[in-house]
Amino acid sequence: MQIVFFRRPKPKQFEYKPRYYDEEEERLRKRREEMEKSGHGDTSFMQSEIDRRWRRLDKKNRSKSRGLTLLVYLVIAALLVYFIFFA
Repeated sequence: MQIVFFRRPKPKQFEYKPRYYDEEEERLRKRREEMEKSGHGDTSFMQSEIDRRWRRLDKKNRSKSRGLTLLVYLVIAALLVYFIFFA
């Protein structure tokens, strides 16, 4: 049998729960909540919205590339005309 004059308390447990903050996830969560509040919480609506935005960006990028392609063809044609008639 042990005789203890000064009883030591057990050490307190340290419970550290690390927090992880993802700014992109927070932004998407807020956007989703706004959509649900406005009555557009349906995922098909979100999909159609994303699809519409992608189509608009794709159309804009295609029109830019068409102009650049036309410019390249005009420069090549001008160089060919120069070398055929003046060289």
